[in-house]
Amino acid sequence: MHTVLTITLLSFAYFKGNWREWEKYHLTIFYVIICNLLYNMIAQDKLLWEYYPDILPKSHTLVDILYSFINLPVITLLYLTHFPFNASHLMKVRYIALWSGVSFVIEYPFYKFGRLLLQNGYEYWMDIFFYIVMYSMIRLHFSRPFLTYILSAIIAAGMIWLFEIPLP
Repeated sequence: MHTVLTITLLSFAYFKGNWREWEKYHLTIFYVIICNLLYNMIAQDKLLWEYYPDILPKSHTLVDILYSFINLPVITLLYLTHFPFNASHLMKVRYIALWSGVSFVIEYPFYKFGRLLLQNGYEYWMDIFFYIVMYSMIRLHFSRPFLTYILSAIIAAGMIWLFEIPLP
């Protein structure tokens, strides 16, 4: 399932991504990669979600590397390529809600068929809030990176506290 998702995302990105101006998005793509890698490092002893491989060797780490360096960068490129920067605030909120909802729905089969394990107090319904925050932070990072770093630290501290994640 993870491999099919990756191939699908790469196909969409090939045809719909703004590859000519990828430099415009690369700092935000790096931000997303770093956030995912930091989550895995900080929560290594108490992961809230863990990918269970389908084709790759049975290792969360290998699947997460796939997500860190392919899926999430491609999602970020597609998301920012089509973001309605010049639209009304309501249209921007709708765009974030649409991406959050679609991500939430696409993730359900992974959860249902055991390819995404939710644990340590994290439940599937919480993902809708996760996606709203994620897509909002991606958009914010694109225009105000320093503010995004501050908010990211606050959000991470809140998650560490809420889920009682021991620091390594």
